[in-house]
Parts: sequence; structure tokens; C-alpha cells
Amino acid sequence: MLRRHRRPVSGAALAKEAGVSLRTLYRDIAALQAMGAEIDGEPGVGYVLKPGFLLPPLMFSPEEIEALALGLKWVAGRTDESMGAAARDAMAKLAAVLPPDLGERMNDDALVIGAGWERPKGVALALLRQALNTERKLALTYVDEAGAKSERVVWPVTLGFFETKRVLVAWCELRNAFRSFRADRMLAAEILPDRSPRPRRQMVQEWRQTMLTKTVSEPSYRGVTSTDVTRDREETHMSKELIFYTNPQSRGYIVHWMLEEVGCPYTVKVLDFGTTMKAPDYLSINPMGKVPAIVHGNQVVTEAAAICAYLADAFPDAGLLPAPEHRGAYYRWLFFTAACLEPAASNHAAGWNPSPEQQRSFGYGSYEMVLETLAGALKGRRYIAGDRFSAADVYLASHLQWGMMVGMIEKRPEFEAYCAPLVSRPAAERADTEVKKLEAQKAWSAA
Repeated sequence: MLRRHRRPVSGAALAKEAGVSLRTLYRDIAALQAMGAEIDGEPGVGYVLKPGFLLPPLMFSPEEIEALALGLKWVAGRTDESMGAAARDAMAKLAAVLPPDLGERMNDDALVIGAGWERPKGVALALLRQALNTERKLALTYVDEAGAKSERVVWPVTLGFFETKRVLVAWCELRNAFRSFRADRMLAAEILPDRSPRPRRQMVQEWRQTMLTKTVSEPSYRGVTSTDVTRDREETHMSKELIFYTNPQSRGYIVHWMLEEVGCPYTVKVLDFGTTMKAPDYLSINPMGKVPAIVHGNQVVTEAAAICAYLADAFPDAGLLPAPEHRGAYYRWLFFTAACLEPAASNHAAGWNPSPEQQRSFGYGSYEMVLETLAGALKGRRYIAGDRFSAADVYLASHLQWGMMVGMIEKRPEFEAYCAPLVSRPAAERADTEVKKLEAQKAWSAA
């Protein structure tokens, strides 16, 4: 515990975390000092451990062993060959020095890492890591989503390991700015003899600052093409911070699922109804005082349907925007869900339906008409727009599944057949797991 604190921490705080009395804590501190630990401080003031003290032999709890084993298994299967081999060697060394009962947990299959990423064929991650560690410039042959090839000289900053992508953040000499490059789109890479002009640690801080301030803008230099603009947007979006405002008991689940499908890093901020959701700081983001909402760089987007549409556009690599010939159906059913299904189901659940005379005044007409229309559109279809999964499916399936579960939407064979495979997607299950964690944390904090 002392190793985690760089500044003095009170004996009361240490005793509470350790689950012992303050008297026992004082006795333990004295025992550690007798063993050679340089612990400065005194009762009533606080304690700090000076660097350099190690407790032999090294010992871990069963949960710490599981955490180490799971992390090393992830590295072994989700990085390059040399780092994977290093992870396996580390597991073997740990297993060799641990007591037999704990050593067995290193090879226990109770927790496994699933498939989900293939090593890129073009450029080895080991080469990218070497460029980072030696702080050398890197010459890249890169191809964007549209198939446009370019030659770049970059100064490597950091290598990001996402669920299905590996992304190199670097200063690009061609763009004179920080850019993000997917490893699977690198056709070739060569480490140059020249060192990066600035220390890598300094560039990390500069890049993080740009994440907070940089916006997507059209390049102003002469000779730019539409392909250049697309590429700039693609690279810039990866470097912008995304903050997700939600509550586990809200429509935020839809956006949670969408973010997991997109695969971009994001920060979750949980707000409470009636308090933090109505606070001035959040009202400046969404004056309606409700969730979900996202802030992506300088872009603010509210309303779940709009957020889904925005994320599909902002992260085209996720493949959640249909081909142009299917865009009509995509937008039609995405906003049919928001403008017709949701209000019709909400009013019906509240015990009110517009009379035949009133139906002309309501955009959705009637609850029955909405369900009949949607059932006809989904009959025999796997996806609502085209032949592949899209953001419209995230939005529609979320509403249908939740509505049928709570009784707001009538269960129909077309709805159940459509929802079942979609809500079982890995991204949907990850989002569901995260929402349950947030609910548990909220319940615990309330208790």
C-alpha cells in the first residue's frame, strides 16, 4: 500500500484499507522498519516509504495471480511474436518461484483470452516498438481506407492496442502534425538512422494536449485533394478524446454498445438523475439535462440516434455506415425508430393512444401501425439496411429488445428473430457487462 503512495498517507487510511485496527497498523509499521524498510513518518502525521525497499520472498494473492496470468495471456496473443514470447517466459518464471497451489493458477484456464485480432501481415509490431524505444524516425508506406497510397516519414510517439486494431501515433512530417496510423494499413516500414528531433516523452505530452484542443478542419494548403481531406479526418479522429456521459439506467446503453462496436477509446462519466445531470457544468453540454451525450474533441452530440449516426461517420473503419446504395434505408429506419417507435411505445406503455381523429397530429399515427410497419420491414431480414450490420441495427435492436423485455413493445416473431443474433454480438455483451458494473458501483456507493 505504501508503494502506491508517493506522498505521506495517514495511519488511519492505511488501517482502513488493510482492515485492521490502528494499533495493529502501528505495530506492522514498526515491524517493517525493523526489517530495513525506510518508512518516514509518525502516528498522527502520516507515513511514506522511501524507494528501494523490497520484501523477499515475492508473494501474490490468488486474485493478483489471476490478474497477472490474464494480462500476460493477452500480451502473448495480442502483440508481436517477440513480446508474446517474453510474456510466456515471464509466466514460466513466475510459476517456477510461486508455491505449488498459486503456481497452478498461472496455467489455469478458468480465465481465457478470446480471439479477435490477427497480426498484421505487412509490418511487424516489433519493428514499430523498436522505433519507439530507440526514438528513431520511421519511413512508412501507408494506404488509407479509399486505397490511396502515400509515403510518410514519422516520429513515433506511442503504440495503441485496441480490441481489433493496433495504432501508431506519430508526428507526421508530411502533415506537420500528429497523426494515427493503423498497423494493418502499413504496407512497409523502415527505421531511419535519424533520431526524432524531440524526446518521445515530450511528444507524448504534446500529443495529449492536442487530444483536448484539436478539431477536425479542412486543410488550407494548396494542392489538397478530397482524398487528403478524408485521410486527415480519419487520422485526426483517432487522436481526439471521447467522453461519454451516461447513467446505467438510461438509454445510454445504446451508445455504450455503439462505442464498443466502434472500438475507439472513451472515458465514461456517470451522472445521477436530478443532481449531477442538472448541474451547470453538464447543462452547458446538454441543456435538456439528460443522457446520453458525448463530447468528442470540440464536438458535442446528444440524442442516442444522433450519437449513433455521428460515430458511424466519425469512425468509418468500424464499418457501421452502409454502402451508398443502402443509405436511404439506413437513415429511414434509424430515424423511424427515434421518431415513431419510441414515442408510440412510450405512450402505449403509459396507457394512452391517440384516437383515430388525433392520429393525424402525431408523426407515428398509432402504436399498431408502427409495429405492423416495422414487422413488415424486418420479415426475413437479418439487418435493417443492406446486407451487413450498421449503426441503425444498434439503435433499433436496442429499442426492440428492451421494449419487449419490459412489456412496452409487443413480442413478435419478426422482432425476436431479428434481435437475438444482434444482442449476442461481442460488443453488445461487453457493453452489457460494463453497464452491470456501473449499476453495481452505483448501488454500492448509495449503500
